[in-house]
Amino acid sequence: MNLCDVLTPATIQLRVRVPDKPGLLAYLIEIVDAHGDLLDRQEALRAVREREERLSTGIGHGIAVPHAKTDAVRTATAALVTCSEPIEYDSLDGEPVDIAILLLGRTSDVRLHLQLLGKLSRLVATDTDREQFRRALLMANSPDEAYENLRQLSDAADAK
Repeated sequence: MNLCDVLTPATIQLRVRVPDKPGLLAYLIEIVDAHGDLLDRQEALRAVREREERLSTGIGHGIAVPHAKTDAVRTATAALVTCSEPIEYDSLDGEPVDIAILLLGRTSDVRLHLQLLGKLSRLVATDTDREQFRRALLMANSPDEAYENLRQLSDAADAK
């Protein structure tokens, strides 16, 4: 399974204006809730915030991967946002974030959750890969284009 199996164009929003990290996290949760993937919106948001309190999921280079395992979701799901303006996120490198990918998995399916995180980490493993990833998402003109770009990058990473 890869990221495109749990992400759809309907759960991608581009150039979103959010004021700050809490606003971004809430916005990502709203996306998956609107898509019908949540059983309990407040519990999902609590799980993401709790995970974020342990260690920032701002992995650096303008990318954040907020994630949590929770029974507040029907099944593994994802949402992706690009920000109209980078926001402070307490990232590991201290840089603001302009791409955020939310991953939510069921508590009972830790293996799948880790597999999705691993696939995503391979997409940004090298400077070249990370730059392709950023360009593919930030330059996309529509959620469909961003999804297709991500699918192509995922397929290429799987072929390596």
